[in-house]
Parts: sequence; structure tokens; C-alpha cells
Amino acid sequence: MKNLNTHFFINFMESKILVVPKKVLFEEGYFEGFIHFKEKKEYLTKILKNSVYKKRTEKLENNPSLKQIIPYVWIINPKTKKVFVYKRSSDKKYTEPRLWNFVSCGVGGHIEKNDEENPIENAMIRELKEEISMEKYPTPKIIGYLNLDCGNAEKFHFGIIAVAETEEEIKPNEGEIVEGKFMKIEELEKLFNEPNSNVESWTKVSWPFVKNYFLSNA
Repeated sequence: MKNLNTHFFINFMESKILVVPKKVLFEEGYFEGFIHFKEKKEYLTKILKNSVYKKRTEKLENNPSLKQIIPYVWIINPKTKKVFVYKRSSDKKYTEPRLWNFVSCGVGGHIEKNDEENPIENAMIRELKEEISMEKYPTPKIIGYLNLDCGNAEKFHFGIIAVAETEEEIKPNEGEIVEGKFMKIEELEKLFNEPNSNVESWTKVSWPFVKNYFLSNA
């Protein structure tokens, strides 16, 4: 693929990530966009029963017959009514070149072989620890799933969307995150509406449902 930097994959040739055949994942019905966890709880079981770990290569990253499962955790402060927003790195420190320099509200990444015992939850906590620093890492709560069969990266991935609540200050770790801060709902939505904000599509699509969770639990 011309839009990818091939050198990026060299360091990841030995890592294995969790994938599920697309036809198996959607055998009971396809959806595009966001679907609430309560409507399709069985996706978790389907993922765990039908997943395999495959070596992360450029070919795998662009295989349309497989969905790479990505935990995607929003961090919210229920006390201040703010949401954590960050900007991804624009160099090889961030391991998905198709998302370099994007603004995001979802902390997450691939489920790896060493997450295997309880892969989804373990991957969520591992990614939080890798990308941000805080005293106590909250257990994320899954609220839904996200699928977009468009874009350079999105069409090869399937998101498990979760929310983690904390009243702590958060410090981004050096590496994949350039900068991050908590923002009010009004500030966040203003950012989304700016024409050159470069906000991830997954963040924009899942936001209305995260906002609904946020406000209903405030």
C-alpha cells in the first residue's frame, strides 16, 4: 500500500495481534457505525471464541477478510464534567502511521498475544498504562462497538468502545501522545466542528454515545 511506511512494520514482524474473520464476526448481521453493547452483547463471546493471533505484518494490516480488534477507551471526569483529549505523535513512535498527527479521545490499540488470559480487559489496561500516567487506573466499562468500512485504517479494524471514569489528573507518557488535556463538552464539540481539527473518525462517531453515557451518569 502506497500510503503506508514500510519501515514501520519491520519492528513489529514478531508481534502477534488478535484478529477475527470478518464473515464470522458479521454472520448474524452487518452494521456500520456504532451499536450499543446492550443490543449486541454476544459480540464479546463471538470475538473470544473465534479470534486468532497472527503476526503483525503489512499484509495483515491490509487484509480485508480479517478484522483487527481494537479496545478504544474514553476517559471522563464525572466530577468536573470533562473529557480527556489528546494528539497522536506524527512520527514512528506511534505504531499506526495512518493515524499520525490525529486528535483522538480513545486510548487503545491492538490486543496482543501477552494479553491472552483476559485479552480485552487486559489490553485496555495495558494501553492506558503505556500511553498515560496516573496513580490508579480505572477499569473501563464497555458501552458498545464500532465498525467503519471506510478510510485507510478504519476498514481493517473493529472497535470495542469503553469509558473509564477518574477524578485524577492525567499525564501523557512520552512517545505515542504529543499532548493531552481534559476539555469541557462545549470545548470538545467546538473542536469537532473546526474544519481543520483533524479529529479521528472513530472519535467523532462514538462521541454522541459517550456523551449520552456521560450525561445520564452525571
